[in-house]
Amino acid sequence: MKKRGLKFAVSMALVAGMAASVLTGCGGGSGSSNAGGATSAGGSTSAAAADEGWKWERKVTLVCPWGVGGGADSTLRPLQPELEKILGVPVEIVNVEGAGGANGIDFTNKQPADGYTYVLGTQSHIMLDLQKILPVDFKEEFRPVSKLVHSINIIASSKKAMEGKYTNFTEFVEYAKSHPQELTCGMLTATGADSVSLKQTLAGGLGCDITEVENYVKIVNYSSGAELSSAMVGGHININITGADEIKGLIESGDIVPLISMSESRMSSFPDIESTGEHKIDSYVGTWRGIFARTDTPDAAVEAMANAIKEAWDSASYQEFMKNAGYLDRPGYATADELQTLVDGEYTTFEEYLKSAGLIQ
Repeated sequence: MKKRGLKFAVSMALVAGMAASVLTGCGGGSGSSNAGGATSAGGSTSAAAADEGWKWERKVTLVCPWGVGGGADSTLRPLQPELEKILGVPVEIVNVEGAGGANGIDFTNKQPADGYTYVLGTQSHIMLDLQKILPVDFKEEFRPVSKLVHSINIIASSKKAMEGKYTNFTEFVEYAKSHPQELTCGMLTATGADSVSLKQTLAGGLGCDITEVENYVKIVNYSSGAELSSAMVGGHININITGADEIKGLIESGDIVPLISMSESRMSSFPDIESTGEHKIDSYVGTWRGIFARTDTPDAAVEAMANAIKEAWDSASYQEFMKNAGYLDRPGYATADELQTLVDGEYTTFEEYLKSAGLIQ
């Protein structure tokens, strides 16, 4: 196992505003498992038939490297009960937040590679890995199991903070040009893929290089989705980049106003939101979320988990979740091999971005 040791401790200082401690806990809500609760007598017939080489004997842990209530956490919650029915054992979601997703990887890496611990991974981990901020080499030490969703991000604005300044994306960038660094953008992972999408979009609107975006819009870092949403509703920041599913309720209440979706065309679930494609701005990265395991996890366990995830993903309840969350505009599910191809491609894409931004050599 390749560890970065001291480099990790030093590099953590680069993640401004992020908590350095590992916070573990089982998230609440109807999807959470009970430590002493009843479980189903056995896995589903289809899963059992497909996985004769692996038998689930105890609790499975899904590590979420971000806090309860955010988009990453909400992707796992509806999957959990379906997996419990299929596997026939408890499935616990453990939220290990902080350091832009690095703490969750560190926590997972320290667990036994025995087939009972998996972690939710995103492009943010690729970005952190390329910058040597992760405690281990993510590309070598973790392998894909399945991709779950691939969302379309939006730039949303605080209704309170936008009053008298702008009403749409075009007016936002024009105001930013004439009032440099007056407008603020809240971020959870300033060194992650969200930063790429945000800066691509704002640079396209402002007509500047991605390295010059912060000359116009000030970036403010937050450690949790709840804290960021609260700042938006309170008018303490102007915009943030998020999945529409994560703030659907706030959009419907009118507290948050979507300005633009980062997609080739308009979203089917939010057809009134203009897209970056309409503005000829190429910022279509989007956030995908997938399940990963340590590379040395037994092949039989990984295959069994992949089969169970596919069955859970196909369930009526998870399909309904994806429909309500607006995840159906892009292909969500992908096999381990397909996700590996995506990961390899994005290592190249993000390495080029980081080099052009002067963040890595």
